[in-house]
Amino acid sequence: MRRIAGPGERLREQDYSMLHGVMKTIATWRVMACLTVASIAAASGASGVAQGVPRTTTRGTSQPAAVPTSLCRSIGQVERLVVRRVDAFPQNGIHFSFPAETVVTEVTSVRDVAKVVCALPRIPATVMSCPADLGITYRLSFTAPDETFPTVAVSATGCETVLGIGPTRWVAGSSNFWRRLGDDMGLPSPTWATFRGSGGALG
Repeated sequence: MRRIAGPGERLREQDYSMLHGVMKTIATWRVMACLTVASIAAASGASGVAQGVPRTTTRGTSQPAAVPTSLCRSIGQVERLVVRRVDAFPQNGIHFSFPAETVVTEVTSVRDVAKVVCALPRIPATVMSCPADLGITYRLSFTAPDETFPTVAVSATGCETVLGIGPTRWVAGSSNFWRRLGDDMGLPSPTWATFRGSGGALG
């Protein structure tokens, strides 16, 4: 005798059928996701780079860069000097008695500046207390035939450091650097105050 399902049983069968369909769909998605991950992993392994991880590369140069000739080993070859003043804080209103750029072409004077620069002592490897650094720097560019030299940067305030000739040096260890530099530039009666400037933030 055939049994006829009631309305409640028919609803439960429909629910089971729908649930079964949803589960099959989820299973299909899982398989597809696994295949995708496997493909990515295979590609990553082939290239040797993990996906999503930033790479750091170092790019070499096919030809070595030109190495500047040491100024202190070539004092007898320098023939021209350009002195440029850099004021990092022009808002300080500091005034100077000479132009921001001076060109020295007298060979004797150029080489004298090179000598006094190379004679500067190294800055002590100790903690020092220095005056305020007002950002007044002089960039000394020496040139010679077929020679390249690094620019020498001399600070006129702060610790009066000198960069560009190997280990850091300082002017404070020399009693006549500013005077000789000024004389070779043709400045009248130069002193440290001439290069430091006056007025403005200096009072």
